[in-house]
Amino acid sequence: MRPSPVALGILLATASSPARSDDGTSGARPAPLWRVLAGGSVVSSSLRTTYVSRYAPPFAFVAHTSAATQTLPLDASAALELQLGVERALGAHVWLQLLGGYAGAELSGEPGQYDLRVTYTSQPPPSNEPVEVTLRRSEARPEATGRLKTLALALNLSAWLDLGPRARLGVSAGPTWLRTTGHAESLVLTSYTLGGHSVSFSEDHLVSFELAASGLGLDLGGYLEADLSRAVGVRLDVRYDWGPERDADVTLGEIVNASEIIRSIPLAEIEAGLAPPPLRLDPSFVSASLQLAFRF
Repeated sequence: MRPSPVALGILLATASSPARSDDGTSGARPAPLWRVLAGGSVVSSSLRTTYVSRYAPPFAFVAHTSAATQTLPLDASAALELQLGVERALGAHVWLQLLGGYAGAELSGEPGQYDLRVTYTSQPPPSNEPVEVTLRRSEARPEATGRLKTLALALNLSAWLDLGPRARLGVSAGPTWLRTTGHAESLVLTSYTLGGHSVSFSEDHLVSFELAASGLGLDLGGYLEADLSRAVGVRLDVRYDWGPERDADVTLGEIVNASEIIRSIPLAEIEAGLAPPPLRLDPSFVSASLQLAFRF
């Protein structure tokens, strides 16, 4: 029995129409090649250090010997971070990942310590005979205040496994560039002058300081991603950015108690006197973030 022309037409139309998925849409679309990531994270910094300042307190126009040491503990608090990223597919389950993050943390610490010793020759009246005088101070200093900023840029390879049709588990690793900057106060410079009756007077100059260091490290991360729609997913990402300990350059900022000083020393002279050494810091940190992943 030969099929009718109508039956042949129906068969041809069915064969030539596109396949449809279970949800009634047209056949499978090509896998997305790009992901754009945006989100926020909580960061825990590894910066816990003590800055030590050693200098010789100046005594204008008087022969003397002097030495002072200040210890200033610095501790970075937990902070919020803005995280952005782009991923490009290299294969079915491998991506090239570019991540950037910026975080600002408060700097504080335990109270510091300040020890000072100055020896000079006094000639008090009425005899004006030379007398050796030694001045000593040993006291706790207020805890540090300031802010630490961290910029991280990582280039990773990312690989993932399917956890069903709408979720995946992934890991990533690669080099990262870490830039750490900060502002803190206060360092102390004590200056001495000789007044009437060969009596000494002192003033404390409190100065803020800036720190900066950068270098390469390693970025390691893992994530769990679930689809919200065909084009948008939500990702929980945990990451460790490691960098070796490094020296941060220290420069003075400003005299923070300038209004309280009678005989002020210019900032350039204070910097020359303190000659602030580098600050040893650990730039590493751990972050946990919640991100949206836009696929196209």
